Amino acid sequence: MFWAFVDASRISDGRIRIDGAKGHHLARVLRIRPGERGVAVSAGREYDLEVVETRGDHIVGRVLGERPVGGEPANRVTLLQAVLPNPDFDAVIEAGTAVGIRDFVAVQATRSIGRPAASRRLRWQAIAQSAAEQSHRGEIPEVAGPMDLPAALDRAAGTRLLALDPAASLPLLRALDGAPAYTLAVGPEGGWTDDERSALHGRGALTVNLGPRILRARLAPIVAAAILVQHR
Repeated sequence: MFWAFVDASRISDGRIRIDGAKGHHLARVLRIRPGERGVAVSAGREYDLEVVETRGDHIVGRVLGERPVGGEPANRVTLLQAVLPNPDFDAVIEAGTAVGIRDFVAVQATRSIGRPAASRRLRWQAIAQSAAEQSHRGEIPEVAGPMDLPAALDRAAGTRLLALDPAASLPLLRALDGAPAYTLAVGPEGGWTDDERSALHGRGALTVNLGPRILRARLAPIVAAAILVQHR
């Protein structure tokens, strides 16, 4: 069964047309054929489909039923992730989307390795969409940045801000208070600088740890986010 996000303009008269790159992928790469089933997601709704037409660049499905999207975490988790080397940052977007992160913000930290161009965001957003479809998410996370830490922290206003630090004395689980929205700040492999820590603390961040293990910067946010999205 395939899973695809579609624009509302592609829904009409009990039919949904999936075209563009996604339609080409379904028709040509996955070789979806009439009679097969799938789900299209649009504007907070899931539509069960039966494929009735397939061409080289699109498929058309007949709507069998619809419902509100399900499976999204009750609490919103935003990740402020310091820029990592491209393969590592891509992996954070992919795995973070699968576990339920709602928003990603790429932070150009002082110790970040690499200086991705603004156009890299398009690549990150495409990874988020692919991962959202693969994991049957109800929405595609937004990816913003790269930007400096103060600008990223502006986006954390109104949320409970937690900064991962292996030297912190407070375990992550003890910092959870049932807030409807959390922002998780994760530094680069070299860690945040003193000035960046001061900026985080100035915005009310609590520094938390994930236990005695030292995790790589590409793994720590995934472990932390998996804990956060399951917390009630």
